Amino acid sequence: MSEFVRLGDTTTAPVRVDLNMFERLTRGKHPWAQYDSSKKKVQRFGLCPECNNAMVLVNIHNPEPQVTPHGRHRLKRVDGFEYCLEEILGCPLLDSRLKSDLEADITALTPEAVELREFLVENFNLAAGMFAETTGISPSKTMLRKMLRLFFEDRWYRWPTVTKGNLPWTFARLTCNFNLYKQKIRPESAVWTAVQKHVPHAALGEYGRLEARGSHRVYLEFGLGQHKVRSTQDGRIRETISLHVLNTDPVAKVDEPVFETTLDLNTEEFLRRVAHKLHPAGYGAELVEEARMVLADYLHNHPEARSPEVET
Repeated sequence: MSEFVRLGDTTTAPVRVDLNMFERLTRGKHPWAQYDSSKKKVQRFGLCPECNNAMVLVNIHNPEPQVTPHGRHRLKRVDGFEYCLEEILGCPLLDSRLKSDLEADITALTPEAVELREFLVENFNLAAGMFAETTGISPSKTMLRKMLRLFFEDRWYRWPTVTKGNLPWTFARLTCNFNLYKQKIRPESAVWTAVQKHVPHAALGEYGRLEARGSHRVYLEFGLGQHKVRSTQDGRIRETISLHVLNTDPVAKVDEPVFETTLDLNTEEFLRRVAHKLHPAGYGAELVEEARMVLADYLHNHPEARSPEVET
């Protein structure tokens, strides 16, 4: 909860707003003012001054400015606003009781979560292929198994922001980075262009795997960051996720950013490929078998994660 909100883009100063100021700054236009789900009540919104996610304004009609109105985080996507659940959870202005309830909700085992993890496993080669196509990085089967195992163990598949369409990216959006050494990189990719610029002794060896020239060593890691959802002006949903590469050479005092970009997630294209059972370049059906083994090991070690159908 916050006494201050932003009524503009993220560069505007936070203000303690009353109804008159709200109308003057926003003119009561979308997305700042919009009907609730019942279509009967108008809700007014601002941006959280810390995490820049949507806040619904409470007590905005109260004329006393010293403590009201309050902005309360909306825990679901609000039309017209950027939505990042990780940012909301990490926001210092999020009510602690609300945070505790939210963390319990997003890690609950639901039928939807069970269905989603099964969907990922049965289409894991397609997901891995689309990840490689859009990032320029083709992880080895060993690394893909590790990613999938962590995706299950950290219970990311239970998050409400993970959907069937965005699985090629969200399954790899973990709390750690991965070693880029010996992983395949597409020579014409933006990732490789950046690596060549920042790490001159890096090279692509046989099959396009990252190596080092001569006696040098390569300390590069990659990872996916914030996943954001926003509705566009034409009413479509736009999902993005950040990709970064870091130089973690121990000689340096801090990790050096090598590459960073924001990927647009083509969720519809992935679902189209699944529907048509298209063969992904670089990954065959054997990867699906390995994904099934990863899931079986996870359920063996975590019987509480089994679905009712499995338990009976």
